[in-house]
Amino acid sequence: MNEQTFQRTALIVVLCAASGGAMAAAAAVEPAIDKVSVRSTAHFDFDRAAIRPDDQSRILAEVATMTNVTWQTVTAVGHTDSVGPTDYNRQLADRRAQAVKAFLVGKGLDPTMIQTGAKAAEMPVSSNDTATGRSRNRRTEIVFQGVRASRP
Repeated sequence: MNEQTFQRTALIVVLCAASGGAMAAAAAVEPAIDKVSVRSTAHFDFDRAAIRPDDQSRILAEVATMTNVTWQTVTAVGHTDSVGPTDYNRQLADRRAQAVKAFLVGKGLDPTMIQTGAKAAEMPVSSNDTATGRSRNRRTEIVFQGVRASRP
């Protein structure tokens, strides 16, 4: 409980006591706030920055499962496999993150709430020694963060 909530609660208790409890029914109970975080991943074909159509649908479906959430920030960080020069991969990773941002803005999200970054091949999730591993590394990781009021 933060200081402001504590002071409001204390004031309600004092007022209720002073009124003989008559204000108890009128006092609104402040709902608790839950932090909500949804993680998703967009995948890309080799040397491309277009989100795969099946990932577009999946991203929207994952976010849609969270009802009554006020989204506050979205972070999209682009990644690549290790094929190609580092500078090129960093630019490609940035284009991938920007593609996710453009997709989400096109779906109605405020562009000022979306932050992007690029890690290129720095943080692989699979080995770059196989085609399957490289495919998994060509991605943008997305984190949606928000809040939802819950019942007290």
